[in-house]
Amino acid sequence: MKYFCLMMMLTCILHSQSAEFRFDNGDDGFVRSVVNRSAFWLSDSPAMNPTTSNRVILQPGFSSSLTRLWGEYWTYPNLDIGIKVTRNLAVTGKLFGFSTGKESPQILGAGFQYYFGGTDTLDWSTSIQRVDLKGLNHFRLTSLTLDIRKWISWKFIHFRLGTGSNFFKEVSYSGNHNAPAAMEGQINFIGVDALMRYTIVNIGAGTRIHPGWTMVTFFIQKELF
Repeated sequence: MKYFCLMMMLTCILHSQSAEFRFDNGDDGFVRSVVNRSAFWLSDSPAMNPTTSNRVILQPGFSSSLTRLWGEYWTYPNLDIGIKVTRNLAVTGKLFGFSTGKESPQILGAGFQYYFGGTDTLDWSTSIQRVDLKGLNHFRLTSLTLDIRKWISWKFIHFRLGTGSNFFKEVSYSGNHNAPAAMEGQINFIGVDALMRYTIVNIGAGTRIHPGWTMVTFFIQKELF
């Protein structure tokens, strides 16, 4: 299992090389695709099951566009951590960097998840998460994501279903491109995740669906303490 986890993390890094963070193409449609897909990627939040007693989760994985963009499937790495402060409140964070082509993106983010429901069952969650994308040559990006999810268990699989919105602001740096000085927007989506236990970890997959595009996510989750 240790080797499997290591291979998963290495795959995330290798596949991330297909993600695009430069405006060299110069085409307005390409520039907006780079920014929109980056914001959509950052809208992913860790799937912390409110019914478990473990207080800490570590969740590496990767997200990929479901359709080709300029001939490639753009793929991005993920690394989330979550800490349950109380029975119905958790804080989450993203803090990592990687290399892809001529770029070295840095991701820094934090948020919280609040769980609620019936008297004995906390099967609803709502989350707020802010993430900054820095370290790029052509732009920087700030995103704020709000979502609400319902947890449903079926046999040995746990599902997280719901909807959310991502609000982003982008600032372009001067360079050899014709990108606007700044861009901002809102991305509404439907999200579905599924987790199942495999030995000492949870293996999960999910999707976020927007009318214009879809992104899929695969991850491994380790619960601690």
